[in-house]
Amino acid sequence: MKNNKFIVKIILILSILISAIGVCTAYPKIEKDSTKFSYNVFESEHHFLKYINRSNYALYYSTYKNNGEEVLNPSQLLLNLKSVKDDRYRINNYEKVFNENIYNWTDDLKDRLANLEYYAVNKSNSVVVERSNLKLEELINDESSSDKISEFKKIYEFYVIIDYDENGNMSISNSYNANKNEILGKLDELQRDNYEFEISSLEGAKINPIKNMTYIYAVPHNLIFSDHISYIMQNEEYYAYSQASYLFINIAIIFIIFVSLLVPYKEVKDIKIFKVIVNIPVEILIIIVSCAIAFIYNSSEIIMVTSIKGELINLVQLELNNQIKNLITYSLNIIYFAIWFSIISIGIFILKHIKRKKVRLYLRENSIIIKFILRILTAIKKGWNQLTDFDLANKNNSKLVKLLLINLLIISLICTMWIFGIIVAIIYTVVIFSILRKKYEKINNDYNDLLKLTNEIANGNLDINNKEDLGIFNSLKDEITQIQKGFKTAVREELKSQKMKTELISNVSHDLKTPLTSIITYIDLLKDENLSCGNREEYLEVLDRKSQRLKDLIEDLFEVSKATSGDINLNIIDVDIVSLMKQTLLELSDKINESDLIIKKNLPSDKVVLKLDSQRTFRVFENLILNITKYSMKGSRVYIDILEGLDNVTISFKNIAAEEIDYDVNYITDRFVRGDKSRNTEGSGLGLAIAKSFVELQGGSFEVSTDGDLFKVIIVFKN
Repeated sequence: MKNNKFIVKIILILSILISAIGVCTAYPKIEKDSTKFSYNVFESEHHFLKYINRSNYALYYSTYKNNGEEVLNPSQLLLNLKSVKDDRYRINNYEKVFNENIYNWTDDLKDRLANLEYYAVNKSNSVVVERSNLKLEELINDESSSDKISEFKKIYEFYVIIDYDENGNMSISNSYNANKNEILGKLDELQRDNYEFEISSLEGAKINPIKNMTYIYAVPHNLIFSDHISYIMQNEEYYAYSQASYLFINIAIIFIIFVSLLVPYKEVKDIKIFKVIVNIPVEILIIIVSCAIAFIYNSSEIIMVTSIKGELINLVQLELNNQIKNLITYSLNIIYFAIWFSIISIGIFILKHIKRKKVRLYLRENSIIIKFILRILTAIKKGWNQLTDFDLANKNNSKLVKLLLINLLIISLICTMWIFGIIVAIIYTVVIFSILRKKYEKINNDYNDLLKLTNEIANGNLDINNKEDLGIFNSLKDEITQIQKGFKTAVREELKSQKMKTELISNVSHDLKTPLTSIITYIDLLKDENLSCGNREEYLEVLDRKSQRLKDLIEDLFEVSKATSGDINLNIIDVDIVSLMKQTLLELSDKINESDLIIKKNLPSDKVVLKLDSQRTFRVFENLILNITKYSMKGSRVYIDILEGLDNVTISFKNIAAEEIDYDVNYITDRFVRGDKSRNTEGSGLGLAIAKSFVELQGGSFEVSTDGDLFKVIIVFKN
């Protein structure tokens, strides 16, 4: 089993490493395929061209503002409100919004478009607004040399020339690294919709067209600022790499899922880390696994791009040679993918665990939300039961007051609803009726169940068991159940007593009859006048022994009878039970030697003095040791221990029975009960009964137990 688990761990680790290494070795292919998924950001309407459109308006306004002419705000230049038939407040509000847009777009040229170089010239007033490293206006000249154009292309990733005539018609005379017709169409659509100005709801408002303007926009290869342009170009690159990598990452994930599904659940369920993970609340597990998958898909392109370009180590600014950089780079990539593939594999095993345990049970034990809902429902149910369950033994005035107050509160709320209160009152009445009817039916059913239970008991069926909830009758059901148990106990004891009486009569008759029969027989033999002296002496010896046996039996019977009834006087004195035990063993040494038993004593070296009746205690020891000599296996060891505790003294006798112990030891201390049911051995069957009675009369406890064929008697006296 341990070998299987080790092999499973190796397989999982290898599959995860193979998947991670497989993705990393596919980097050259991913780099090559990324070109298939790339797009031209300079033709993107929402990522780039909308900012060019905004810049056209901002720079157009700047050429008039920088001309020195009196232009108070952009709306006076660009906004036409002659046809607007609206109140002055709305017009002022739209003018304010329009002006804020132009001002914000002007600020965007400084901040969000910091990498954008531009040259804008107003052909009406010859005002130029520009920001560039080279003289972009040279691109306007159609006679620019090819060398000059090549120089621009070396420096710039993109440029475009946009021209507006005196009627506001837009054209693109030249562009690099972007289709001019694509740009023209999208810019024309942006200007025509005018959605950038958010004034479409102002009926009659128009945007004046840009006239007599020429714009040159250029984006250099080297982006020195972190702005919107660098952001969209980086996103384009990441997008291309991520699209190219999905095939390889998905293959790796499918491989991990396949291996995880093949591995038997039983081989991983006992792994320590898995035991910890499955006990994490399901909501947290969902978040972790979801984040793992999202992180792989959304951040893998960053890892891949920086790794493929050799920039990953540069991020932490370490000065290393290329070989070490590549080794560290690919090691970090393998670790990165291995971690997240491991989380996906664990997620599969968690699903297996949930399936094995059943979804409902798993959610009850591991869901924070389900636990919270169940606690709330339990609290509501408990509160409702406390409020509606009535104890028939109490007056329940407080519960009635609470219910009436709740009812009063609901009625008061209904009264505040005016005409709707009538409808609510009807609904409330129907609900109350349904609740009361259901409650009445429950009480009625509970009463019938209780009545059925009492009838069954009355008819003598004491084994009937009703575990159902009887609501307000539960306390009464509990009392009836106690009466039922009392009846069963009384009947059981009565049957036991009758059985014991029968057995007692049978055993006493047998034990008295045996010596009595022998006495009668030998008396008849002695009547023979021709009997020899030797036989006569032998018969008299038998008569003496049998009469003594009969005498001992009758004395034992009276003794146990007196002990059981408590009609016995004890002579309590200080008794050293260690000396008493030694004395008993000495007096019974002949019996012990005859039985060929080995006595193993564990007695304290000092005296152990207790307040006892020495004669009765000696009788207890004597009966137990005689019992051992009769029923122990020949040549076996007998253990007698006296252990003194803080507040009690324990005396134990242990012996191996000669015959299999196939009787109930709970009845061995009853009167006339013997270990040999055939009653072939001598004895009255009262030895253990007398011993137990004498111990209990002196305040001790007497316990008999067995362990296989080991017979044990434990006596405990308090100090």
